[in-house]
Amino acid sequence: MRLIKLALVIFGSASLLWPQAAQLKTTDGVLERYQQALGGVDAIKKVQSLTARGEVESTGMQGKATFVYYAKPFKNLLKVTRPDGNEIISGFDGSTSWSITPKGRSIDTDTALEAVRRDADLQYPLHQPDYFQKLEFAGVTDFEGRPCYWLHGTTHWGKDNNQFYDVQTGLLAGYRFQSDDSSFGTAVALFQEYKNFGGPLVATKRISRSGEDTQSFTLISITYEPLPESMFELPPDIRALLK
Repeated sequence: MRLIKLALVIFGSASLLWPQAAQLKTTDGVLERYQQALGGVDAIKKVQSLTARGEVESTGMQGKATFVYYAKPFKNLLKVTRPDGNEIISGFDGSTSWSITPKGRSIDTDTALEAVRRDADLQYPLHQPDYFQKLEFAGVTDFEGRPCYWLHGTTHWGKDNNQFYDVQTGLLAGYRFQSDDSSFGTAVALFQEYKNFGGPLVATKRISRSGEDTQSFTLISITYEPLPESMFELPPDIRALLK
């Protein structure tokens, strides 16, 4: 279930009228178009908190789990209820990534802290180059059956990362990347079915594949009401581990 800690919400909007002749040839051009597709810089900055609810299907799990995800900039809390009723809770308070499952409690020391912070960055589309040693335009390629602009980079923590943006719409279509933990396995994330919940458009279907394992997240609702800071404080069981 550790893939759940990946950012669940990617913002985007369709730009169906983008001139086909204006083919992009630089990293900045692709990212700037993406920001425009999201509704512009100001629209992205307005998202200061969110609550997302939805369902999860996963390899080896019978039935669907449900989740609720709370987030503020660089802080998050995720609660997943499995079909058998067991609950998995994970979170990040800005400095510590943790989880509590029926098998016990733990602190994530296997994933680079900057990777965890990136996944908790609500305004990631404005900050993407900040997380990379390099992020270069690699041309146009097929990704999952769609022509996409390909950005190829290496993160500050030394992992290979590929981003794919649909040539027609400018939307993020997906990633292919090395896992951010100590393994060097390759994972793929797909972003589909963008909808509007009263803010920037959101990819309501996210599919993550790693080896033979697949997780599919479906967002059902998103709200943007303010959330209290206390929601993201470390649980007592986790504070006890830090001691």
